[in-house]
This record gives sequence, C-alpha cells and structure tokens, in this order.
Amino acid sequence: MRKQHILYTVAITILFSLMITIDNSSYINSNNVSALDYSSNVGIGFTFNPTLSVSLSSSDLVISNLKPGTTEDSNSINVSVATNAAYGYMLSATVGDNAHDNSNLTHSNNTNVFSSIATDADLPSLTTDNTWGYNTSLDGGSTWSNYNGLSNSSNTTLLDKDSNISSSIDFRIGTKASPVQPSGTYANTITFTAVTKPTPITLSEAYASEDKTMINGYYTMQDMTSTICDKTEAIGAQLQVLDIRDNKLYWISKLADNHCWMTQNLDLDLSHNKPLTSEDTDLNDSLLSGAYAENYTYNPENKLITWIPEKTTKVYGKDIGDKWASDNHQSNSMDIGQWYWNGNDDTPDCNFLTTKCNDFSQISDNKHLSVGNYYNWPAAIASDNSSSLTQSTYTNITNNPQNSICPKNWRLPTISNQGAILNSTSEFARLNSVYTNSSNGDLTMISAPLYFVRSGYNVGSLYNAGVRGFYWSSTVGSATISAYFLNFTKNSVSAATDFSYDYRAGGRSIRCLAR
Repeated sequence: MRKQHILYTVAITILFSLMITIDNSSYINSNNVSALDYSSNVGIGFTFNPTLSVSLSSSDLVISNLKPGTTEDSNSINVSVATNAAYGYMLSATVGDNAHDNSNLTHSNNTNVFSSIATDADLPSLTTDNTWGYNTSLDGGSTWSNYNGLSNSSNTTLLDKDSNISSSIDFRIGTKASPVQPSGTYANTITFTAVTKPTPITLSEAYASEDKTMINGYYTMQDMTSTICDKTEAIGAQLQVLDIRDNKLYWISKLADNHCWMTQNLDLDLSHNKPLTSEDTDLNDSLLSGAYAENYTYNPENKLITWIPEKTTKVYGKDIGDKWASDNHQSNSMDIGQWYWNGNDDTPDCNFLTTKCNDFSQISDNKHLSVGNYYNWPAAIASDNSSSLTQSTYTNITNNPQNSICPKNWRLPTISNQGAILNSTSEFARLNSVYTNSSNGDLTMISAPLYFVRSGYNVGSLYNAGVRGFYWSSTVGSATISAYFLNFTKNSVSAATDFSYDYRAGGRSIRCLAR
C-alpha cells in the first residue's frame, strides 16, 4: 500500500543533440574522409515539491472568566490549510507536549486537572465537573458541532478533503468547573497536523502489486482476488480485463460500496461442446447434488469441477423455430448480437435484429452499454436442473446456490431482506443506496460509473427494452419456479425499497462482482 506523503519528487530528463559540422569542401585527400558530425547529450531535470501549510489566527485559546459551578467556552481561532496536492489532505489535532504528557488541562501546581471528555456533548450538558472538550465550525459557518474530547495518543481528524481547495475551521474549547475546584491557571498544548493524500492506488496497480500476468496487454478476470480489490483506492476508476474463457474484454471498477463489480453485462456464450471448469468459472460446489446433479463431474485428484451445459446459447434471428424454452429449471440463453444502449432514450443505438450498428461511435469503444446475452436463472447459476431449489433464501442468503457462470473469482450479486443499509447483504440495494439513496428513478444506475442497461428481458421475444432493466441475483424465490432480480425503470429502482421475484424461465442480464 502507498504511504501518505507531504513531498513529491519528479525528475524529467530531456536529451538535446548538439551538432557541429566541419566544411571539408576545399580539402581533398585520397581517403575520401567525410565531414565530421559531433553530438552531445545534456541532461536536465527539476524537483517539484507540493506545497502544504497550516496557519492559525491566534496562538492561544483562553477562557478568562470561568466561575465555580459553571460552564464557559473560549475564544475561537481559525485553522486554515492550503495545498496544491491534487488528492487533498487531512487535518488532525492532538493534545499534549513535553510539559503535559496527557490530555488534561493541568493546574500550575501539577495536581489539579480538567479532564478531556470522551463523548459528544453540548456545552450546557457537560455534566461532569472539571472536564473540557473542543468543538468546531466549518469554513466560517455559524453552526458549531458538539463538544468532543481530544487524545494525546492518537490524532483526531478535523478535516478530510479529497481536493486541493483550501479550507478552514473555527476551533474553540469549553469547560465545566466544580464549585470547589482550586483557582489558578490550567494549561496544555494542542498540535494541528496536516498530511497530504497520495495518489489513490488503481485496479491496474493493485493487479501489478500482486504479480499478476497480462495476456495481450490485459489482466484477466480470473486473476482477481479480494486482496486486489481491497488494495484499490481509486473509487470509480475503470479497468478493462480479459475473460480467458472466450477472450472477451470487460470493464470492471471498484465502486463506492467498496466492492469490485463488472460495469458491463456478461456476454458469455454457453456451448454443449465447450466445458466450463472451476479453473475459469465460478464453480465451487464439489458435492454435485441438487441443482448441480446433472452434467457435472468432479475430479478428487485435482479437485476440478466441470460443467457441460446441456443447451448451447441460441442466436436471435438465426435459430428459426427454436425459440426460448419456457423452462424454469433447465438452462437457456440467448445472444441477440451487437446491441448497445445509449442510456438516454428508448431508441437503441444498434438494431438487435442484425449484427451491425448504424453508429457505434463512443459506445462501441467503451462497451459499457453492451446489452450482452440474456440468461434464464438456471443458466445464471450454471444448472441444468434447479428443481431441487424449493425454499426461498431471501432471509438467509448463506443457502444461495454456490455456482454461477461468472468468471472464476467472481459471483452473482445477492438480494436479501436487509435492504439499503450499511454492509447490507442485499448487494443491489446497497449499491443503489450508496449512489442515489432514492427510489425515484434510474438515472444514476445507467450513468457512470455503474452503467446498468435498460436491456429488458427475453422469453423468445424481447420485452421492455429501453424501458426496464432486469439483473439476476443468486437468491432463490418463494416457490420452486422463482428467483429474485433487480428491476428498475425511469421512475423507480426496486433495489432501494423492495425486490422482484418471478419465473426462472425469463431471460435477464447478468452483472458479476468479485468474491
């Protein structure tokens, strides 16, 4: 992990070529010596040190008229920070110095003290005698925070800024005295410290730090680890990675819920002639029971799980007469060709009945808005018979299916009854809450950095394309033929409040997140 730095050094070397030519036109000899060219390289460089400063409007915080049995606060001082460091800074404070090695305000007799409070408190409610605390007001505002305690052993953060815009706080202390506290001067020292933030670690740098190997210039989906995702600090930054199963590229991102997600729909074609294994696919259930009883094998020697899909992905418009089967238990999938959604209206940028687009423009480059393939739920969980999954897992996602057609080290999102709360196991709800905290519409869902698509659903024909988005979870529905999915429209996002579950036969989109 990168450490925080105050100073940065950048060295740039530019090579100059100096040519000196001697004119030999009047000099003739038998060796035909040509003109002589001379060159010399001159290295130059400079050191760049980002600036960082902290200034105080006063060097003292003074309470001059504290009376026995009362509370009083001090004058306020302004603490301002200025820097040109691109990623901002943190301002913190500690109390104590060589003369006072704790957080107390100590009498000159070195015996009597005012102790720092430990919890939030308004000045009138400093209920404990002979205590003190601090409070702040941001950038000259009129609203002051509650009083808090300062520590002499750890820094207390006062400002946390993600940009180099200068900022300041007003700072003061407050105290409560007992009726019998000895009179005199009580003192200590507060130290303010500002530290610049380093450049956030990107997904690419996190892959590199784990010694992952590139293939044709791309890291792979299958090489993702929880360590790589945890190391990544650049929230929302995108990286294109390779799925080694078919060499297709996908955009991924570390999102604000602190998880790494695909930000592009899965486009994997299933084939009866191409086995998927636990070396490249999210196959983890070695018991091969229940939903994974058919078309699976397990090799105990190398612990390899293999699934051969019973049905190959259909191609829309080509498999004439072989429409999507209305089957809630057997896997089905559909590839409708190159179809990209512009995210702003009800008109696709590409005709889904053909393999050509009228105008790929920027969309064909980033492919975030590719509709991808449609999968029914058995295909999503890599099963050719999901009939054994008869009990809802909405209140206990630990019973969700363990396998999916996501790449190895990725999985289907979960939906649960926890809703949109911090660290919720209802992962679509958590993501929507972090970015919008609203059920009023899907504008944030279809925009950067999420790039969800109003791809509709497919049951032999395409429905609600451009109007609704549907994405499977791994959560079992309330009956033998249903499962849960994310459902959003221009007017609402079900992930913010409740969820939909419906027949497993419907063809819906898939987004995976890293394990």
